[in-house]
Amino acid sequence: MKLYYHPISTYSQKVLIALYENDLKFEREIVRLMDPEAREQYRETYPLGKIPVLALDNGRLIPESTIIIEYLEGLGGASLIQGDADQQRQVRFKDRMLDLYLNDNVATLLFQGIKPEEQRDQERIAQANFQIATIYSFMENELGEQSFAAGEDFSMADCAATPALFYAQQVASIDDYKHICDY
Repeated sequence: MKLYYHPISTYSQKVLIALYENDLKFEREIVRLMDPEAREQYRETYPLGKIPVLALDNGRLIPESTIIIEYLEGLGGASLIQGDADQQRQVRFKDRMLDLYLNDNVATLLFQGIKPEEQRDQERIAQANFQIATIYSFMENELGEQSFAAGEDFSMADCAATPALFYAQQVASIDDYKHICDY
């Protein structure tokens, strides 16, 4: 297998965590999406030009971080989507919540923050801050009752939470959230 990724991409980091947690062997290829020539070359491999993408030995491509982790479940190793059907649904739900309401909003704040002040979209910034505060409250409550993002075992939800929280600290402090800090 070969993972097309970039080391600062949170979605790439999410997949890397799952790969390392499962102790799977894979090749790595860094994709430089900010370089127009490298981006166009990568589009020959994956026309949408997004990362991460897992290329299987048979040539099939598996895009999207959550779908890649779902695929890895069938390869053995540590299960990151454990439990009965309801527990698995909870892992998937929290994975989606963390991607959509934490990670994507953190990215919005980071990218808005590098723009000159007069070019920043204040409405998008306000919406991102609201959604981050909401997900922080949700996480704080959940982590007060369990050790990991989706229960007592490390899961795909933790693969989503860890990179997002790492970057979140730069734009939306977690200092007022004891259980998130402990996590």
